[in-house]
Amino acid sequence: MFLEKLRRFMYGRYGSDTLNFALMILGLIVALIASIAGFWPINLLSYALYGYAIFRMLSKNIPARQKEYYSFLKVWTPIQKWFRIKKTAFQQRKQYKYFRCPNCHQNLRAPRGRGKIRVTCQRCRKEFNQKT
Repeated sequence: MFLEKLRRFMYGRYGSDTLNFALMILGLIVALIASIAGFWPINLLSYALYGYAIFRMLSKNIPARQKEYYSFLKVWTPIQKWFRIKKTAFQQRKQYKYFRCPNCHQNLRAPRGRGKIRVTCQRCRKEFNQKT
């Protein structure tokens, strides 16, 4: 019964997305900093972040919330991609050596244990020697 009323209330509203999750995490971090620093005005910022996340969740202006979300994704996606690449490189550090092309700075990888090898960058076609 309660869930049905909640579903009816949320019908036509925006709901939650990654930006709301990021706002909640940021609010939690700011609240933690405020409690450590003992400076109460910083705590107001955390309340504002929570309030904005709840406002976005309950908003019926879906096009405006989507526009905010896409603006957030333009910033968040490259950061997320960078962390994903670093995680993969860390997980494969025993099998592959990761390095950059000296000409175009493209990330490259080569199998470990091959000694010095001649590498050709796939992007700029520059050839160079690399120790694996």
